[in-house]
Amino acid sequence: MPTYLLTLSLGPVQSLIAAARRTRDLWCGSWLLSEAARAAALELHRQHPGCLIFPDLDNPDQALQPQRTPGDEANIANILRAEVTAASDDTLRALSAAAKREAVERLAGLCKQARAEVPDLPLHEDLWQAQTRDILECFAAWTVVADGNYQAAAKRLGGLLAARKATRDFDPAAIDPRGLGYGIPKSSLDAGRESVIALSRKERNLPKYRTALRKLGLNGGEELDALALAKRRAVKAEQFTAFARIAAEPWVGSLTPEQQQRLRKAYQPLASGELATGTTGNQNPASKTSIYAALPYDGALLYGFRLANARQARDLSPDDLQSLGTLDKVLNAIRKEPNAHGELVGEPLPYAAILQADGDRMGKLLTQARGATDSRAISRALHGFASEVREIVRAQRGHAVYAGGDDVLALLPLERAVPCARRLADSFAKRMAGVAERLGLDKEDWPSLSVGLGIGHLMEPLGSLRARADRAERAAKGNSRIAKEQRNALCIHLGVRSGAEPQWRAQWLDQTAFADLERFTQAFRQGALPSRVPYDLRAIAGRLAHLDAWTQEPRLPDPARIETARGIRRSEVARMLERARTERGKPIEVDLTDLIRTRAGDQPLAKLADTLIIARWLSARTAADVGEPA
Repeated sequence: MPTYLLTLSLGPVQSLIAAARRTRDLWCGSWLLSEAARAAALELHRQHPGCLIFPDLDNPDQALQPQRTPGDEANIANILRAEVTAASDDTLRALSAAAKREAVERLAGLCKQARAEVPDLPLHEDLWQAQTRDILECFAAWTVVADGNYQAAAKRLGGLLAARKATRDFDPAAIDPRGLGYGIPKSSLDAGRESVIALSRKERNLPKYRTALRKLGLNGGEELDALALAKRRAVKAEQFTAFARIAAEPWVGSLTPEQQQRLRKAYQPLASGELATGTTGNQNPASKTSIYAALPYDGALLYGFRLANARQARDLSPDDLQSLGTLDKVLNAIRKEPNAHGELVGEPLPYAAILQADGDRMGKLLTQARGATDSRAISRALHGFASEVREIVRAQRGHAVYAGGDDVLALLPLERAVPCARRLADSFAKRMAGVAERLGLDKEDWPSLSVGLGIGHLMEPLGSLRARADRAERAAKGNSRIAKEQRNALCIHLGVRSGAEPQWRAQWLDQTAFADLERFTQAFRQGALPSRVPYDLRAIAGRLAHLDAWTQEPRLPDPARIETARGIRRSEVARMLERARTERGKPIEVDLTDLIRTRAGDQPLAKLADTLIIARWLSARTAADVGEPA
């Protein structure tokens, strides 16, 4: 019988992962997609033991069993590949259908599990049943390994899958325009689907629905489809760490044990009343406790503006108001006290980072595989990296959302974001080097990891935060740059609440760029660099912008004019630095002014200003450090 290569692609990623308004939507959407892929992979293995290539696991009978909650295991990527010996295409068609059926059943079961968490919430039953069976799309492609030529078959398989994805299945339009879903509001997470919640705006204010709506984290006008409801309750919300808690982690860690104990005591009644969410996930494997145990709650109410909004909600009971008032008093007292380092506590930093990473040159490595054994070696290296990701991120006080193959998505406190990105890149390069060398890939083509960091405010919509991380990752890859400047890089995009979006990019081998970023970050943290310096640099860049055109006159660059312009910029920067004073009224240290003056001659002033602005944010631990009002 002939041997086939089979691949399955599960999605859509947009509705399962990208469609998210809250952090838990992002977390749970990633996990739901992984669980669907896990179920499909298990069915392939059951029918053809040992067939799996991606993923290639030590004990698939155990590793592919459904997870009750997200753990430390690597996610199962949404693209599967298997090597199957079969009599005809009909066997592959039936196998693909069976794998899809198992994936659909797994998602439907998780939706049912989520619904059981809010049994008193009225739902549109017909919409619920229809939507839970229509979440997943699964594309399959297969090809014969003709004459034992695995490389040719793998190349053809990729083309077939791309063609299949471009050939969409479209269900027939509803014959009755007033049929299923007519007149029902659209979901707030996915405008292509109707809400399954059968409550009017007025009915939502009734006390009997208060607990269910709070469990779903619903705002006044928010609507949820079946998948969105599953994202909110398929897994206990405590398993996922809120963006606000990640942002506050350096602040919480700076408190004394007594201050932390007072906060825990004030926060606990709010969690019991569904006004706050516990945080029990991201556990240390040794202690079996969350690394956020110092304050095991979502952290949103640590911020004055969030607490003020919570106290103005309409559906609060007298106990709720009392609990919120108690937390407010405790926070006001703690903010005026010294922390464990002897510094004023202040208000926590309301910014954090989303890290998004993707492997480089993986296509070249995959095409080097001369057989299924080589492909499995690549698969094992990728799985090994993905299995390390959660511990690497945890060590930097962050929480990995997704780690499957060469894809990573994580949330990180600002002060740990760059070190975490570096450790992930090093781990990936180390894992892939062995298999790349064994397969004879030229060293300059060995896989590397490009990482994007999207920094944003906790009140920014999650979709915007993730889009920024995606832009940063694409900029890190740098496909529009010359070949030697592409990939193997880190790019940071900072989204502030007003003004332009500063950016910084460097390849991992650029030691000078990373040393500068670290030096500037430490200078801001130690109070050795005034916060106005980067903005003064921007102002100088604007005043001297005409020099760029002057150096190009009449048509060709004039070396003498270029050197003159460089000197003018350095002189302006030197005068600005000489006048600048730190918060303690002292001049800037000489080595620091020399470094800034040197870089002012080496690169555009606007680029240097962006580097300094980003360094200031990376150094911050409190809202006051970035000029945010308390």
